[in-house]
Amino acid sequence: MARAKAPRSSVIERPKSLTELVKEQIRDRIVDGELRLGEALSENVLAAQLGLSKTPVREALLQLKLEGLVDIQPQRGSFVFTMNPREMEEFCDYRIILETSALRSALANDEAGLIAALEQRAKKMVKALEDGDLAGYRRIDTDYHREILQRADNRFLSLAHAQMEMKIQALRAHVIQRDRTLEASLDEHLDIVKLLKAKEKAKALALLAGHIRAASRDYRALSESGHG
Repeated sequence: MARAKAPRSSVIERPKSLTELVKEQIRDRIVDGELRLGEALSENVLAAQLGLSKTPVREALLQLKLEGLVDIQPQRGSFVFTMNPREMEEFCDYRIILETSALRSALANDEAGLIAALEQRAKKMVKALEDGDLAGYRRIDTDYHREILQRADNRFLSLAHAQMEMKIQALRAHVIQRDRTLEASLDEHLDIVKLLKAKEKAKALALLAGHIRAASRDYRALSESGHG
């Protein structure tokens, strides 16, 4: 007697809802810097641009508010998030605590693997900058820092970082837009790798902290120049 075949176990992916698709569209525009920090978000304008009704746009904005990317103010409307200089300093301090802790753990777990991965990312950043690919540079910058968090192999560090990563990317797109900032950013990524290869771990940790803190100074400078 022929044996009955066991039923296939396959997961059918649920199609994304309209709200999810709209949320991703708006999120991408914020993270890429197309929508500026503090910019007003008109439900009517967004709906017209996307060829939709206002309902999925309104629901998407509410979800983005939960992610910290949108600020909804009663009687005023919706805006891309922004930070005052003090908030930016506190945000960078939080990043420093997370990323320096992650770097220590990542080095303890697999020092050689981490250094090789960061060096590969840094080389790609050099190439992106040579090609004038600013968006690509920012993506690789994100991957460089993500590499440190992932190799720390600590789910809680990774979760804490993931919860604010979109905001980090949006701020990076806002701040990294000038030659000096780009050159300084690239040099710091390269120098962290050099210090790790030279077994100068304490200096590498200090440079990582300084690199993150520099974002606060650049943000303040942009805000004071009227471009923030």
